[in-house]
Amino acid sequence: MKFTYQVNLRDYAGTLGIKGSPSAAVYRDTLYVIYNGAGNDGLYFITYNGEKWSEQTKLASVVSGVGIAENSSPAAVVVHDLLYVFYNGSGNDGTYCITYDGSEVKGPVAIKGLIGSMGFLEKTSPAATVYGNPYLFWVGSGNDVYYTLRDHGTWTGQTRVKTSVPGMGVASGTSPCAIEYMANFYLFYNGAGNDGTFYTVLTNQGWQSPVGIKGQIGNMGFRENTSPTACLSGGTYKLLVFYAGSGKDGIYATSYEGTNSKSWTKQTHVVGPSGVAAGILDGTSPCAVTYRQTPYLFWNGAGDDGIFMTTVEA
Repeated sequence: MKFTYQVNLRDYAGTLGIKGSPSAAVYRDTLYVIYNGAGNDGLYFITYNGEKWSEQTKLASVVSGVGIAENSSPAAVVVHDLLYVFYNGSGNDGTYCITYDGSEVKGPVAIKGLIGSMGFLEKTSPAATVYGNPYLFWVGSGNDVYYTLRDHGTWTGQTRVKTSVPGMGVASGTSPCAIEYMANFYLFYNGAGNDGTFYTVLTNQGWQSPVGIKGQIGNMGFRENTSPTACLSGGTYKLLVFYAGSGKDGIYATSYEGTNSKSWTKQTHVVGPSGVAAGILDGTSPCAVTYRQTPYLFWNGAGDDGIFMTTVEA
């Protein structure tokens, strides 16, 4: 796996500051990067149309009442031509949601008010994805992963994944990541034993037993209070997983071939052509998304000096 030169988005989008980790989604062929402002003053976003980046926009300028919890980051996903942005509320009273339909921003809406019960643990963030319907995951009581999904206009009550996957244990202060791949649903998380990243797969037979990636590739670790991210490779249709390495030496990646070998590759250090590693701020996580058949990787720079980006070479 090879990567392009790393760039600081400040070079393109002007002055921007980030607190925590970025999130990204593709909406109507535009790439959105959403993040908590450096002053912990709410959510901001910048966009990319394939040619140039916009300057940052503060969500508070278009919607009021947005306050995000300390040490937490947003999650974005596109479903049925709506861009959803989820975030844990600053009052520690559950997760909230904002939607954008291309012309109007609506919200915020408290998910807790829709499903009846919800709480999240400190230093965790929501994770959102689509599997026919929008799914929202979070880490709640017992340090377990819970989820709800929006079906026919209604959010279901919370479901505890561990009820179906008894062997699941999530590291404290970390968050899950979910993605559809090969018609199945993959849920990744960093293990409670600090022994690498694990995943469970939702098939038409239900949730499967957890699988440790480290047990298949031989070497894998993650930094404290960090979480994995995943995206599709584009044309080759592999599943890519990125994580902040335990050696505090940047970001690593592994890929899964789900068609023939059904195996994971040895971990690859995310290093640009010049040999520079992707230095990531301690306690923050990378974010991956596929845009126009190319995987994009974003992260908070190690010098707390903005959002950095690289892409996976074809």
